[in-house]
Amino acid sequence: MIEEEIIQKLQRFGLTKYESLAYITLLKLGPSKATDVTKESGIPHTRIYDVLSSLSKKGFVDIMHGTPRLYAPVNPELVLERLKKELMNDIESLKNAFEELYKETHGEELPEIWTIHGFENTVERAEYIIKSAKHEILINTPYEFLRQLRDAIEKRTSGIMVIISNFDEVPKWLEGKENVILARSGEAPWLMGTWVIGDVSYALFFGTLPENKGKERFYSFWAKSAKLIQNYVHWFYTMYFDNSTLIKPLEYEKLEKPIVFAHIRTLITVLKQIGVNRKVEVVGRTVKDKKQVTIQGKIVEFEYTPLTANITVETEDGKKFKVGGLGSYLEDIEGDSFIIFE
Repeated sequence: MIEEEIIQKLQRFGLTKYESLAYITLLKLGPSKATDVTKESGIPHTRIYDVLSSLSKKGFVDIMHGTPRLYAPVNPELVLERLKKELMNDIESLKNAFEELYKETHGEELPEIWTIHGFENTVERAEYIIKSAKHEILINTPYEFLRQLRDAIEKRTSGIMVIISNFDEVPKWLEGKENVILARSGEAPWLMGTWVIGDVSYALFFGTLPENKGKERFYSFWAKSAKLIQNYVHWFYTMYFDNSTLIKPLEYEKLEKPIVFAHIRTLITVLKQIGVNRKVEVVGRTVKDKKQVTIQGKIVEFEYTPLTANITVETEDGKKFKVGGLGSYLEDIEGDSFIIFE
């Protein structure tokens, strides 16, 4: 790389042309007097002391006090490592600032949607969702793909898992999973699309499974967007789960309490099995003015249709609130999380 290219790159990191030239010169000369740097670099004598002082403040030059005063270049490896760290910090700060600006306007994090190339990469992403989700994992997939996820599912002992597949019967490796709800999928071909959803954090989708020869050309879709994932969850229940046959309920009484639910429809699916009058805490925001709220009380009833899903919470002072999920319109509160204590 010629010196002119090095100077251009150093300027991109905040050095002036003279500062870049002085640092390169010191690397060639070693510890030197200012006058020597001037002679070798061509930097005007009237500017050299300001240039070297600025380089010292920026961490590129050490000043060796004495008579005469000498200037030594800082080891390039140390300089570049510091620049790399500062650059990464700046990028992270910008990322956070951009996301915060987007969130202020749109009320959610900046959505991210990717195309995943290759079947093995798709399996890896699905396993990541299962391992990283905090509260809920929703899966609709042919059993052929579900077997690919067996290890990750078996290791998952916390959180609620709802799995829909073309089961003939409950697989033995899923029989003892207390935190799992299993449903046999309907007969319609469109019910065999694959969805793997973790909380409102990540979702993975693809259509039919590939033949062996097509695995390298296989594509799936990976999303990070709370509002988009909430729509996926709506489809998961209204298109898939509600058209399937329950073959293994949640073993609710054996689960450690409290239990946190990320989705209103998952909570209601469980309430259908265990009944209402359960102590609950809802963290969310008011639908009217989007104020953050936390309410505690008893679930006294729920409503569940393809278009609506909500619970009614009665507080200790007798007030009743209708609570829905993300994107609620007719409810009082849009719930972000639902904590069941009993």
